[in-house]
Amino acid sequence: MTVSPPESVTIGVLALQGAFIEHIHYLERVQPQGTTVKAIAVRTPEELALCDALVIPGGESTAITRVAARTHGLLPALIEFVSNPSRPVYGTCAGMILMADDVGGGKRKGDGGRWGGMRGLKVWRNLYGGQLESFECPMVIPCLKGSEPFNTIFIRAPAVHSLTGEVETEVLAALPEGCVAAPPPNDSPLGEPDVQLTGAVMLRQGRKLVTSFHPELSGDARIHEYWVEKCVLGL
Repeated sequence: MTVSPPESVTIGVLALQGAFIEHIHYLERVQPQGTTVKAIAVRTPEELALCDALVIPGGESTAITRVAARTHGLLPALIEFVSNPSRPVYGTCAGMILMADDVGGGKRKGDGGRWGGMRGLKVWRNLYGGQLESFECPMVIPCLKGSEPFNTIFIRAPAVHSLTGEVETEVLAALPEGCVAAPPPNDSPLGEPDVQLTGAVMLRQGRKLVTSFHPELSGDARIHEYWVEKCVLGL
């Protein structure tokens, strides 16, 4: 039996820090046939309760967590929403860190990750260095519509350290060899013997999607379109 898509969906964009306005604008460009997509900013538990799906934007994972913790009831509501396998969630950059099972790298520990969502995923913060080492890389991503490369933009980007086999995870895109602006910093985890860097930069786990880059700065809405169609609507 074919299930018809809903007439409308409300997608929240966590609006505590980072490029949340850009995500809202991109989602407003995604209008699948038969469904109206409404994108709203989320700053309170009441606004989150209106949402069928959620985007966690880039920014600073520790700052996002601390601001959420200062808003009564918001942080536990976010963790419950994000960790629920039936809830569609998309995390970019800092959002990827927050959705990981485990987080390494960086100087801050204990308050900038582990909201859940991507089981078995371990990431490292800021692998490719700071703001000055940000870079762009055109990548062909087969799951997207069209054959033209997607301009991926990495800003203080996290890297996938490792994945366990606990839950089936699709690696939808991996960083091409040599596609970095500068070598990793001296204090990166590359020298640690247990690190198993995968090169993955876009992963899907059921209704969850994460990218270590910023599609909302690319001028290209195809990743938002993919997430809405495949993870939110299940088309």
